[in-house]
Amino acid sequence: MSGAPEIPGYTFLQHLGSGGFADVFLYEQQWPKQRVAVKVVRPDVQLTDREKGLFAAEANAMATLADHPYIVSVITAGTTGGTGPSAGRPYLVMRYCPPPDLGVRVRQSPMSVADTLSTGIKLASAVETAHRAGIVHRDIKPSNVLVTTYDEPALTDFGIAGYLHEVGADAEVRISYPWSPPELLDGRSNGSVASDVYSLGATIWNLLTGRSPFAVMHGDNTPRALSARILHTPSPPTGRPDVPPALEALLAQCLAKVPEHRPGSALELARALQRTESQAGYSRTAIAVEGDRPAPHGAPGALPAADDLDATYVKPVTVIPGSGPRAARIESETGATATAEPRHGSRAGIVWAVIGVLVVAAVVAVLALRGGGAEEPPPTVDPATRTPAPVEEGSVRLPPELRGVRRGDSVTFRWSAPDKARPGDSWQWRRTDTGEGARTSDRSVTVRSADRVCVQVRLIRGSDDSPPIEDCVT
Repeated sequence: MSGAPEIPGYTFLQHLGSGGFADVFLYEQQWPKQRVAVKVVRPDVQLTDREKGLFAAEANAMATLADHPYIVSVITAGTTGGTGPSAGRPYLVMRYCPPPDLGVRVRQSPMSVADTLSTGIKLASAVETAHRAGIVHRDIKPSNVLVTTYDEPALTDFGIAGYLHEVGADAEVRISYPWSPPELLDGRSNGSVASDVYSLGATIWNLLTGRSPFAVMHGDNTPRALSARILHTPSPPTGRPDVPPALEALLAQCLAKVPEHRPGSALELARALQRTESQAGYSRTAIAVEGDRPAPHGAPGALPAADDLDATYVKPVTVIPGSGPRAARIESETGATATAEPRHGSRAGIVWAVIGVLVVAAVVAVLALRGGGAEEPPPTVDPATRTPAPVEEGSVRLPPELRGVRRGDSVTFRWSAPDKARPGDSWQWRRTDTGEGARTSDRSVTVRSADRVCVQVRLIRGSDDSPPIEDCVT
C-alpha cells in the first residue's frame, strides 16, 4: 500500500482501499472541518497521457453529476506538491461514505425485496441522470455503490466512464467480468445506455442474492467460466420465493443477451421497479431525475424540451455500433486481465445502428400506447411464467419439449427438438438451484435431489439457439 501524500489543508487519517491505479485515503479537511475521501494515483503507476486523461475524465464526470443525491459528490481536485515519488500525483477529494460498500454488505446479508426495489430505483435515477448528461458509466457494480451516513446508496468510480459520442473510438476498455454484458465481453460495443442497464440489472439481482447473476456456488467462477456463461447461458432466476414474478421477469429482461431486448433506458427500468413496488403494496420510492429540458446547444446528451416527464427519448448515440479498433483490458473481481483481438467498425455499421435505434424507438412508442406497462420480454418469453411462448413451427426459436420424472431421490429430465431433429443438434442443460450444467448431444440427464429441482434446457443448432424451457419436479 502506498503512503498517503501530504496535501495542504488536509490531515491524513487512514487508508481506505485501493483500485486499479489509485489509493483511497480518509483525510480530515481543515476548513471547513469535515472528513473526506481522497483518491490519489499511486506512485507506482506510470502517468501516461491516457492515465491522466482517465483521472481528469472521472473528475469532470463526477463534478457534472455532483448535485445528484445518489452519486458521490466531488469537492475538489488537484495535484500533490513536494518532491519524491508522491509528488505530482493527481488526486480527487470526494464526499466520505463510510465502509463497507454495498457489495460487501449484501454478501453478508442480502436485502429484502422492498429495500431492493427502493435501492434499484435510486441507482437507476443516478444512472439516468448520467446518461442525460451524455455520460455512460461502464463499470456499474455493487462495489462501486457506497452507502452514505444516512444509509442511502451513492454511485461512484466514474474512472472508466465515457461520453456517449466518444466511446466508440476508445482504443481500450476495462471490463469487470461478473457485471458486464455480452456485447462488452465479445467486443461488439465499447459501452452504451443498454450496457449500463444490463450492469444495473445485474447489480439489483445481486442485492437479492449476495452474488453475481452467473456465479455458481461452489463452482468454477474464473473469468473464463463467467464469461462463457454470460455469453451463452440463460439468465438465472434469483431463487428467492419472496421475489415477485414481475421483478424476476424484469431482471431477466435487463440481463437479455440482445441489447434491444432490455429496458430502453435507466428511467424505464426505474418506472418498472416503481410499478412492482405498487403491485406489492410497498411505499413508493421517488425517481430523482430532473425534468427533460434542453442542454446547452451542442452539449453532449442534449435533449429536446418536454412537458411530459414520462417521455423517454431514444437517441442514436445511445447505441454504439460494433466498436472500432480496440484492445480490451478485461478486469475480473480478482484483477485478472486479458486482451481481446481488435475489431473494426465501419460507416455502414453506424448507418445500421441508427436504423436499429429508430426501430427500437418505434417499439417503445407502441408499448407506451398499449398502456405504459413495463417493457415486455422478448416475444419468445411468456411474461407471467418466464417460459418461452410458442413461435412459428420449424424455427429454432421454438423451445425444446422437456419433462422430468422422479424415482426416489433421482429425477430424470428428458427433452426433444420442437421440430424434426437435425444432424449436429446439441443441448445446453442447467440445474437452477446449483448451476450445474453441460452442453451435450444426449437427450436426457439424471440429477439427484430429494427436494424440488428445476432444470432449464435450450437447443443449439449451428450458430443459433432456442429460448430456454424449464421444468420442475417436486
